[in-house]
Amino acid sequence: MKTKVRSINRIQDFKMLPEIQRSAWGFSDLELEPHALMTQVQKYGGLVQGLYLEDALVGFTYAVIGKWQGEYFIFSHMLAVRREYQGRGFGFLLKKGQRIESLKMGYDTIRWNFDPLEALNAYFNLHRLGAFGDAYEVNAYGEGESGLHMGLPTDRLVATWPLRSPQVEACMRRREPPPILDPGSPPHIGDFSSPHALIEIPIDIRSLKQRDPIKARYWRLRTRAQFRCAFKKKYIANGIAFNRERTRLFVKLRPGTGG
Repeated sequence: MKTKVRSINRIQDFKMLPEIQRSAWGFSDLELEPHALMTQVQKYGGLVQGLYLEDALVGFTYAVIGKWQGEYFIFSHMLAVRREYQGRGFGFLLKKGQRIESLKMGYDTIRWNFDPLEALNAYFNLHRLGAFGDAYEVNAYGEGESGLHMGLPTDRLVATWPLRSPQVEACMRRREPPPILDPGSPPHIGDFSSPHALIEIPIDIRSLKQRDPIKARYWRLRTRAQFRCAFKKKYIANGIAFNRERTRLFVKLRPGTGG
């Protein structure tokens, strides 16, 4: 079936966006981004794009103009795909379309934030897209009561996507499997004095929140301390890696800057 990413302009399509959010994340009504706001963002300099499967709108991105450390950039506030269409690569198609349009608009950088405990998000953002993280937000939205936000402080890793970097351009052309750690090398887990460091994250935080909320909160607080320590020491998060058995997952970090 034919897919296409394009700007959303029809009011009937904007009105579908809250329902896509509910399908993707299980949000309550109070957590939904209103469609009326997104119509005005589209009109006055932001970027709202949809992914259409034939003529059906199945996902979208929602971005505004941001300024950080003296630089203007695109801040991608939302990417959502209907639950029944997830796992088909549509998120990548949406980000690819967002990158193309942002470059046309004259922007070289897109930023967004994501939960670093969500393994699929860490894989998608740091590995599949080639973004890097160098800032950490503590409880960015307050503790949620439904869906994706339920049960934990909403800590977020800030992702920076340098659109013209060789790494990002390579990620757009091909898909590489996640690396496997060398069992003969020291892991450097939480050691931010070495050239390569790791922070372990859970394989499935959502099921852990249901099964053992105390342990899930422990993961949040431990990784919060590690990420903040790493960024204070000028490390960046720039990838993920599995152990050989693929039973443990790590965020890879190194000293320096992204790009």
